[in-house]
Amino acid sequence: MYYYMEFNDRFNQETVTTVDSASIAAHLHEPRELHFPPFAPSTPQRISSEDLAEALRPHLLPPERMWALGYPLEIEPDSLKAVFYINPPLRSRPLPYTVSTWDVNAPEFVPSDSYGDSGQGSWGSTSRSDSEEETDAVDVHLCVRCNNVYEVTREGDYLKKESCMYHWGRLMGDRYTCCEAVFGTRGCTLACFHVWSGTRPGMNGPFEGYVRARSPRGGVYALDTEMCYTTAGLELTSIAVIAPDGRLVYKAYVKPESPVVDHNTRFSGIRPRDLGRATKTLRDVQNDILGFVGTDTILIGHALDNDLRALKLLHSAVLDTCVLYPHAKGFPLKRSLRDLSKEFLGRIIQHDIAGHSPLEDARAAMDLVLLKVHEERENHALEWNQSHVL
Repeated sequence: MYYYMEFNDRFNQETVTTVDSASIAAHLHEPRELHFPPFAPSTPQRISSEDLAEALRPHLLPPERMWALGYPLEIEPDSLKAVFYINPPLRSRPLPYTVSTWDVNAPEFVPSDSYGDSGQGSWGSTSRSDSEEETDAVDVHLCVRCNNVYEVTREGDYLKKESCMYHWGRLMGDRYTCCEAVFGTRGCTLACFHVWSGTRPGMNGPFEGYVRARSPRGGVYALDTEMCYTTAGLELTSIAVIAPDGRLVYKAYVKPESPVVDHNTRFSGIRPRDLGRATKTLRDVQNDILGFVGTDTILIGHALDNDLRALKLLHSAVLDTCVLYPHAKGFPLKRSLRDLSKEFLGRIIQHDIAGHSPLEDARAAMDLVLLKVHEERENHALEWNQSHVL
């Protein structure tokens, strides 16, 4: 990328002048500089799946990085029980029972053959297993939209009917992008219920219901999911998977297992009629995915940890565009897929008021990866040319 910027600047700074024949002859014997035109395609050139897989292997996330990013990992070999760590959100003000800064001392997860405490004890008091939660008569949740605490029964019934007033936009400086209101002012959007994500800061799990591939199948795919808020948190409602050539491989609407509280249409694009014609369950989608995803298949996505948790899929060959295109201020901050697509692909996505499209997002993630691969190849070619210039 740096070589490209350097040569692009030189290219744009050149001026056209009139010279005589002697000057032209002298110029022909001078060493030539390599110049490249501006390169910002909206759809990068496609390459074969095999070549792409080979180029992406150095970028695959190691287990320790996956753990830090919130990816689900298997607690014991062949157990199909997953645990994951969620960093406390970066907030401008403290919340009732969460930390207001990023926890740099997140517990290290080292898979082994057995655990005497089943994920408890030395892993910290923030852990919550399925068995623990079953013993609770009432669950206390923090609304992810308005930051208010609310209570529900084990069946998901709200103990107190209370509307949710919130800002749906991001906080940029001291103002919200949704209405330009100053931070701390009353929300601009009203919802019937509070909602939660289904996860808590710190250790989560172990959870059952996860699946993973058992044999190699090869291939590279980009995927994206959309989710709705249910009484159990965020649940899968839509998925799209594409191949490196942009071909749609798989797409489906999914029926959530728990009652829907909010369709989250502004971001998910899901409406009641969409789920009304959904015929597949999460288990159906898992079986479908494992029909073409193997142990060595490379999965691409933006903040792919959210998608794998929604799919309840354990997978180790992953590439995350959040890591490939890091935030200037570093982890745990992440650049949005919308911003990356606009800057690097010259493509506007997620601008429809009808909500996000998993197919559009999956293609943007794939094209960002293809663009990075082509940039790396160009840089290698430039370095080789420079090293062989006499």
